Amino acid sequence: MDLRRKSGSPSQSEKGKRDTAGSTKPKKGKSFEIDIFRDWCKSCGICSAFCPRECIMLDDDGAPTMIDSDRCTGCGWCELHCPDFAIRVHQRNEKAGTEDV
Repeated sequence: MDLRRKSGSPSQSEKGKRDTAGSTKPKKGKSFEIDIFRDWCKSCGICSAFCPRECIMLDDDGAPTMIDSDRCTGCGWCELHCPDFAIRVHQRNEKAGTEDV
């Protein structure tokens, strides 16, 4: 009696077909923009403290400043925790050259 089981896993050639299927186009991630409304901001620094990617830093006066918007993942932590509603995160629309609202 043969106790070996056939594995239900696909063969190497099937895996290779799946891995290369649709990989002709380079994948590009979403990019985000951060708007800081200076008139509403009281420079508390909460947005900078909550930014996991350190996209927002405080300048010499303590006001938040965008360092690198390309690092932004769009998590929205800065926007959610801002007590003054002085910051907005939105996705950039690369094709049209405008931002999504």
